Amino acid sequence: MAKSLNITSEFTNKRTSVESKDTENKFRAQCYEALDSILSSLCWRFEKMSQIASDFNFLSGNLLSTMESEKIKLWVNNLALKYDRDLNAAELYSEIENFKYQAPLLMKKFENATQLDILKHIHQYSLKDLYPNLEVALRIFLTIPVTTASCERSFSKLKIIKNYLRSTISQNRLTGMAILSIEKDIVKIISFDDVIDQFASIKSRKVPL
Repeated sequence: MAKSLNITSEFTNKRTSVESKDTENKFRAQCYEALDSILSSLCWRFEKMSQIASDFNFLSGNLLSTMESEKIKLWVNNLALKYDRDLNAAELYSEIENFKYQAPLLMKKFENATQLDILKHIHQYSLKDLYPNLEVALRIFLTIPVTTASCERSFSKLKIIKNYLRSTISQNRLTGMAILSIEKDIVKIISFDDVIDQFASIKSRKVPL
């Protein structure tokens, strides 16, 4: 079409104004700032996760089969101090010492077994009652990564709950509505009549006659 009209087919580059360049630079700086914040948060999270995971590394088959008893006892005591409500240091150490000699008979390659493999074999052979503290320690370690999803889930729910119509909502009400939204499967089972009766019994004012 350009040839038929006898005009050039090349477009000349227009000069960009100083204002557009400033806007572009400002936008680029904001993007870099956001990326730096995201990267630092991710690094901090994985660093904390690796520190927590290092407390449970001795529960792998490789370390349990090669580590000396004194070192295992030291690791057990440190772990029991951090999870004193769930673990007993003396019982956990005794269970691990017994499990070290029984595990090679239950598992073909105990040296290469991970914490998940050990937990699976404990449930497969119904050894939960025989090694209760070891089973609890393995479950704590294997469920830690799952718990980190609660933060992202709560933020995604807050976007739905706190909209422009609820901009003046209080913190306590927002927290309660967020819990109800996150745990919606449990809320569906709750009887509203029981909740109303319980609330009425708590808030009722009995006047002595």
